[in-house]
Amino acid sequence: MRLRGAVALITGGSSGIGAATARSLAAAGAHVLIAGRDAERLQAVARETGGLAMPCDLAAGDGPAALAEVALRAAAGIDILVNNAGLGWAGPIGDITAEKVAELVAVNLTAPIQLTRLLMPGMIARGQGRVVFVSSIAGATGVRGEAVYSATKAGLGSFAESLAYALNGSDVRASVIVPAVIDTPFFDRRGRPYGRKRPAPVPAERVAHAIVSCLERDRDVAYVPRWMRVPAWLHGAAPGTFRALATRFGDPG
Repeated sequence: MRLRGAVALITGGSSGIGAATARSLAAAGAHVLIAGRDAERLQAVARETGGLAMPCDLAAGDGPAALAEVALRAAAGIDILVNNAGLGWAGPIGDITAEKVAELVAVNLTAPIQLTRLLMPGMIARGQGRVVFVSSIAGATGVRGEAVYSATKAGLGSFAESLAYALNGSDVRASVIVPAVIDTPFFDRRGRPYGRKRPAPVPAERVAHAIVSCLERDRDVAYVPRWMRVPAWLHGAAPGTFRALATRFGDPG
């Protein structure tokens, strides 16, 4: 897909992967619409990229619909949707509240589904478009202490794969990005900082580069870092072996 002149809506764009993606897409010539809850940080990224800040709360019931409406008023059509916004939570399953479960499901899974439902038909009608889902290695393999987060990311991957089957033969594509440990505020916000030496966190710019590469080269899946495809493959090919190794050496979380 040609990025120059394309209109891209990026959720979770005020920091981390979303902000890095906004910068990369703007550098490639795209017009970026940057959505998120932190209005001040959004404005800073918008000034840096020449984009448009769109404060929103995707955890609210009408959040995705409100964002889609504002985005479509700002642009004739959305060519690229990057579903990046996500929340984490770490701890024993009995400690997470019902409210936090609902918030994780709303932001990580329901909002991407609703935004795609609202914006993809326009892409299909115009004959071109791309939807990118930022998932997690937790969704491919599971991570101890993060059962709810892992479940939302697994659901996101299944939704994207099902879309890809339905879009076969068209010039609208769905891609999944599967990051491992990325150096962003995510781990502090989930309630438990990342404390392992390996795998070492990688910069958010690596994920942004993978997103741009998927868009330009019509790639369906990208792992960041690339070697993360190995544990994902092992989990699918030999789940018993994977579980034994994860129990002994620990999982990526």
